[in-house]
Amino acid sequence: MAKVSVIIPVLNGAEYIRECMDSIVGQTLSDIEIIPVDAGSTDGTLEILKEYAKKDTRIKLLTADKKSMGYQYNIGIAAAEGEYVGFCESDDYISETMYEKLARIAEKEDLDYIRSNFDMFIDKDERIFLNYHILAGNRNVLYGKIFKPTDYPDILYRDVNMWNGIYKREFIQRNAIKLNETPGAAFQDTGFVIQTFLAAKRAMYVQEDANKYRRDNIGSSVYNLKGVVNVVQEAEYSEEYLSRLRVTDWNSRAVIFQRFCSLFFGFYGKLPEKGQFTEDVGCAVDRFKKLAESVYPELPYYAESFEGIGHSLSLNTLFRDLDAFDSLRKQIEEIERNCRHRFYRHIVDYPRAVIFGAGEVGASLYAMLRKNDYEGVACFADNDGEKWGKRLMGREIVAPDRLDDLNDGKTVFVIAMTSHIETVREQLIAMNVDRENICKAVVLIPHNAMEVDIHDTAMEGEEPK
Repeated sequence: MAKVSVIIPVLNGAEYIRECMDSIVGQTLSDIEIIPVDAGSTDGTLEILKEYAKKDTRIKLLTADKKSMGYQYNIGIAAAEGEYVGFCESDDYISETMYEKLARIAEKEDLDYIRSNFDMFIDKDERIFLNYHILAGNRNVLYGKIFKPTDYPDILYRDVNMWNGIYKREFIQRNAIKLNETPGAAFQDTGFVIQTFLAAKRAMYVQEDANKYRRDNIGSSVYNLKGVVNVVQEAEYSEEYLSRLRVTDWNSRAVIFQRFCSLFFGFYGKLPEKGQFTEDVGCAVDRFKKLAESVYPELPYYAESFEGIGHSLSLNTLFRDLDAFDSLRKQIEEIERNCRHRFYRHIVDYPRAVIFGAGEVGASLYAMLRKNDYEGVACFADNDGEKWGKRLMGREIVAPDRLDDLNDGKTVFVIAMTSHIETVREQLIAMNVDRENICKAVVLIPHNAMEVDIHDTAMEGEEPK
C-alpha cells in the first residue's frame, strides 16, 4: 500500500499540467500513488497524461464521464489505495518535499489530517509569490500542535482549501466524507474542508509553504461571474451535512455561514446590472435568502463579530430592497477603486519605496505593487528584531535605524499594518522623515492582492497614470 495517493482532477489543463505532474512525480517521497482524473479534455491534456503514465508505473490514469470537479475527486478517492490521500489542482504545483514531510508527521502523530500554509503566485516577468497563513493572530501558537478543530471554530474562516494537506483515507471513509458533485469546478472543495474540520479529532497545521497555488488562470472559478450560483449550491450542500450530523455547535455554524456570506457577497459584487441577471443567478439569490432566513436567527454569536454585523446588514438590505443594495454596492466599489488608484498614483511618483511592516499586509502590498509593474520597493522595515536580516518576497527586512540612507526625499515610506499605525508614523517623523513622504497602505487581503489591477482603475473622469 502506497503511503500517499495524490488525486489531480483535470479538464483542458495542457498549459499547466506538465509543471504540476513534474512536481508530483519528483517528490522525495517515492512511495506515492498518482491518480489524474480527466473529465474529457480536448486540448491534448489526456495525451500528455498518457505520456507520463507510460514512463511511471505509479500513475493510475482515470477518466470521468461527468464534468464535475467534485465527481472527479470522489472517483479518485474511491480508487485510492494509499494510507493518506492528497490533492493537487492541475494548474498548481507542490514543493518536492511536501508529501514526505506531511506524511512523516501525520503517521508519527496519528493525525486525521494535516494542512499547511501555502504560497499563491502569479506569473509576470518573474513569478511573484505571496504566502497565505492559515493561523493568524493569537491562533498562530497552534502551529505544530495536535488539537480538535471544533475547539477553535474561528480557524475555519481562514482554513479555505483542501489541497494543502493530506488526510487519512480511513478517516475519510469512516466519516463518509464526499465532495458535492455539481457541474464544473467551483467551490466543491469548500464542503470537503468543512466536513473534515467538523469530523476530525486529531488535526495539525504547519507553517511549511508546501503548495503553490496559481492566481492568474483566467479559467479559474474565482473569475467566473456565475460563482454566486456555485457558492449557494455549496452552502446548501454544507447545510445538509450539518443538519444530517445534527451539529448544534453554533460557534462552528456561525463561522461556516459567515464564510459563505463572504463568498456570496464577493461574487454578487462581480455580477452585471441586475437587469442582466440570468434566471439561475436570480434563483440562487432567492435560495440564499431562504438559507439565511432559516440559519441566521439561530446564530446569536454570529452577529457579535464585526464581520457578522456587516453581513447581517448586507443580507437584510439585499433581501428587503435590491435596488438599495445595488446602489450601496456600487458606491462602496467606487470608493474602493478611487482609494486604490489615489494610493498607487501617489506611490509611483517616487522612484523608491520602503514598506514598513514585514507581515501579511506588507507582503500583500508588495504583491499588488509588483502586479502593477512598480519595481521600486527597496526593502521592508520592521520593529521586530527577529525578522531583521531575513527576506520577504525577495526583499531584505531591515531595522528602522538602517533607513537613514534612503531618507533622501525620493523615497516613500509606506506603513503596512493594521495596528500601531500612528506610533510608526511618529517613529518615522522622529527619524526626520518628511510627513509628505509617509503614507498608509491600502490594506488588501492576500487573495485580492494578487488580482488588483490599478491600470484598469480610473478616478472620476481621470485616466490612470
